[in-house]
Amino acid sequence: MSLRRPLSFFASLLMLGGCGAETLEEGAAPRQSTAALHTGIDLSATGLGVTCDDGQVATVTGAIVNEAPTGIDPSVAGIYAGDPAQGGTLLATVNVPWLVGKERYAFEVPVVLPEGTQKLFVVADHTNFFPEDSEENNTATLTLAAGGGCLVNQPPVALCKNVTVTANASCSAAASIDNGSYDPDGFPQPLSVTASPAGLYPVGTTPVTLTVSDGMDSATCSATVTVVDATAPVAGASKDLVLARTLGADYKTVTLADCAQPAADTCGGTLDLQQSASIVRVESDESEDALFSLALFKCRDIVLSADRKSAQLRAESSLLGNGRVYTMVYSVADASGNATLGTCKVKVPSLQGVLSVGLGPVYCQGTDCPANTGGGLLCPLL
Repeated sequence: MSLRRPLSFFASLLMLGGCGAETLEEGAAPRQSTAALHTGIDLSATGLGVTCDDGQVATVTGAIVNEAPTGIDPSVAGIYAGDPAQGGTLLATVNVPWLVGKERYAFEVPVVLPEGTQKLFVVADHTNFFPEDSEENNTATLTLAAGGGCLVNQPPVALCKNVTVTANASCSAAASIDNGSYDPDGFPQPLSVTASPAGLYPVGTTPVTLTVSDGMDSATCSATVTVVDATAPVAGASKDLVLARTLGADYKTVTLADCAQPAADTCGGTLDLQQSASIVRVESDESEDALFSLALFKCRDIVLSADRKSAQLRAESSLLGNGRVYTMVYSVADASGNATLGTCKVKVPSLQGVLSVGLGPVYCQGTDCPANTGGGLLCPLL
């Protein structure tokens, strides 16, 4: 059947310009005028694909669709190497039969691809024979891979791995779950890699999705980023608590919070010692049986609480000394289990009111006490 077969009866009426249709003004572009007629004609090209045969021969597949609700006479589609609007080469034509409303005509046409062909174009009604309501959907395109010929673009490959990193000073970390994602043909654009969420990750485990794209196809994979807090807190300064010396060498309960300032942690902020710390040991620079008056001495100068959050310390100092210094050694840990040792001092003035700076451990209670810091000579005998 000839391409110049008359239009369908409905389309012919429209083309005749009757029934109140506008006439073409002098100097107006033909496509603009016919589009204004609202002809009810609309062809589209879609579903373009290509398979490789031997050499430069390829089989182009796709479909021409009558998008309108009414039938349309036979038409011709063109297959081009390169954009026909920029001088592309016509490789083959597709004879499209009569199509009823919304009918789809699938085609399969072998073509010889010129060397270096980068894109294929299929244009419905490529001679512009029909005055269509829309020309924007007439063209379908397919990009071929680097090297031309019949090399179809190969999609990129996304590869992911779970990673664990250490938090920085701001309690976060940068990380990549990319495990060597790649584009097999490096075409048509350099591989782009994006992560969601991106940027710095907080302490803990964050699910991350990686998307790789070559500009045409994309692929995704998922993994986790685990940020570990490996920085121990910084112990607070000693409050240098002073216990008033009592005549009866009475016990005074001293908590960690009484003895030391709170610890500071990179991720946990200020740490409450009563919650985050425990006493390792308490040392005294005076012996357990130091004479604190002319009449007597006391034993068990240091008694640790069961939860190691406080200690009972005798408010005494040697009658002949320059004041007593208790040293609390404690461990403070953050939520991630990172721990550090801190020390703080509790002082008892001498009989003359002197506050000692400490002479080293002589007596100790708790864990990992220094050597030769046991009881005095008299207390073990009682």
